[in-house]
Amino acid sequence: MSRRIKLDDLAQRLGMSKFSVSRALSGRPGVSQKTRESVIRLAREIGYDHAGVNDRLGERVIHLIIPSADAIKSSFWVEVIGGADAEARLLGYRLSTDVLSDGLAPNGIDDAAAGLILAGRRSRGMLEPFMRLPHPKLLIGHPRPMERIDSCQQANFDSGYAVGDLFGRYGHRSVAYFTDAPEDEGRNLRYAGLKEAMRQHGGEVTVIATDEDKDAKQTVLEAFQTEPLPTAFACATDFVAMTLAWGLNELGLKIPAHVSLVGSNDTPTASMLGLRLTTVRPPMREIGAVAVQMLHWRMNLAPPDARPRRTLLTPELVERNTHGPANGSELRTRLEQI
Repeated sequence: MSRRIKLDDLAQRLGMSKFSVSRALSGRPGVSQKTRESVIRLAREIGYDHAGVNDRLGERVIHLIIPSADAIKSSFWVEVIGGADAEARLLGYRLSTDVLSDGLAPNGIDDAAAGLILAGRRSRGMLEPFMRLPHPKLLIGHPRPMERIDSCQQANFDSGYAVGDLFGRYGHRSVAYFTDAPEDEGRNLRYAGLKEAMRQHGGEVTVIATDEDKDAKQTVLEAFQTEPLPTAFACATDFVAMTLAWGLNELGLKIPAHVSLVGSNDTPTASMLGLRLTTVRPPMREIGAVAVQMLHWRMNLAPPDARPRRTLLTPELVERNTHGPANGSELRTRLEQI
C-alpha cells in the first residue's frame, strides 16, 4: 500500500514552507493567486488528500470545536451551530463540527484548516490546547481580559437588566436570582444586569445557588427565609425556572398571583407547557452566523495588526404569562398558612 501524501511532501517538492502551502490550500491571504494555483495543481497531481476529502482541494474548512456536554445537551448550541453552518455555506466555507468527547486533539486539526471557532460554556479548560494553534480563531464565549482573540456572544448584562426592569415596572422590590452554575461568567453577568436594574427601581437581589439533588419545594422555602421577602424569581435557565414552578405549585403558590417567575434561553418547553414561561431569548442562530462573519473578516480582510474584536448581540425579552404585579402581603399571608 502506498504511503499517504502529507503536507510536508508538498512543501518539500514546491520549495515552500509548510505554512505557505497550508495558506494556499485553505484560500487564506498571504500567497499570490499564481502560487495558489501551482500548489493546488501539484497537490492534485501527487494525490494529496486535503482535509481528508479527495478532489476538494482549495475547499475552505472552518472547524467549530465544542465539548459534547454542550453540543448534545443544550438546545442553545444546536441553534448556534445551525446559524454558523448556514452562514459558512453562504461565504463559501464548509463547517466541520468537532465534538471534543470524540477524542479530538489539537493535532487532529488539519494544517490547511481555514480557521477555528471555539465554543461551549463548560469548555475553556478543554479548549486551551486549541487556543495555542496558529490558525485564525474566534471564541463564542468570554475571553479573558485583554486576551488577543476575537469573540462573539449574547449581551448577558442586557439580558439580566431586561428582567430586572420588567420586575421593577411591576412593583417588585425584592428579587431572588437562582443560578445552577455560580461559576459561569454569562450567568454572573446576567445577575449583574438584574442587580443594576433593580437598583434603579429602588430594589435588591438575593443570589441563590440551586442544587439538582435538592427538593424543589425545599429550595423555594429557603428562598422565602430571606428578608425582604422576594416576590419575584429570576432564573439562570428555563430548566431552573420550570423546576421552581413545580416547587411553587407543590406549596400551593400561584404564578404570577403570588410570585412572578422569569427564565432564560427560551427553550422549546418554555412556550409549549401550560405555564407559558416569560423568558429571555438569546440570538442563538445570529451568534453562530456572526461568529463565521467575524472569522471570515479576520482571515481575509483584517490587517495583520488588527486588534481583537468583541461582538455582543442583544437578546429579546419574551413576555408570556408568568409575571405580574408584586403582591407581597398576600404572599406573606399564604406562607404563614404553609
